[in-house]
Amino acid sequence: MTGREFSIATLLHDSPQATETRLSDAVAVLRSWGMRVGGFVQRRGPLRPDGRHEMYVEDLRDGGRIRLDRYRGPGAVACTLDMEAMAVLSMTLRAHIRARPDILFVNRFGVREAEGGGLREDIAQAVCENIPIVVVVGAAHLQAWRRFIGQNAHVLPSTTRSLLDWARRQVPMGGSGGREYVATAP
Repeated sequence: MTGREFSIATLLHDSPQATETRLSDAVAVLRSWGMRVGGFVQRRGPLRPDGRHEMYVEDLRDGGRIRLDRYRGPGAVACTLDMEAMAVLSMTLRAHIRARPDILFVNRFGVREAEGGGLREDIAQAVCENIPIVVVVGAAHLQAWRRFIGQNAHVLPSTTRSLLDWARRQVPMGGSGGREYVATAP
């Protein structure tokens, strides 16, 4: 690879439940190691009348949730992403970046980001601030992700262990919590 290499881990989104579990397990272990984590993990809510799940993101700093979808009624075909919620998410993510966590989670680089919007600027800001970042990317958006970051995306194997190993390499031993990291994974 030529040029600067960034501390970016790409985690392919394989299934909502598996990705949620993998990220939650990794966050719990990273916290037990004394690492400060920031960002968001996506959560599925109950089924809506149209048969799709409500979409939330959980704030990793305070556990708060932001609902990302807006049910538009029976027969609606428009996108259900709530753009006001995305604006709140973006502002909150910027606050996380200013707090300089050891590892930042962004769930995820999706349609809006692939089109040039969404959280794209926030992801770029975290990269420019040299904050190690984990970004969940769907296979359909992997090429757009690679074009965006301008390098070969380091795609991690879809395991909690690989995510933890990557995180240990990003944060110096002792990190912000002053403890040595022990390689244990659920």
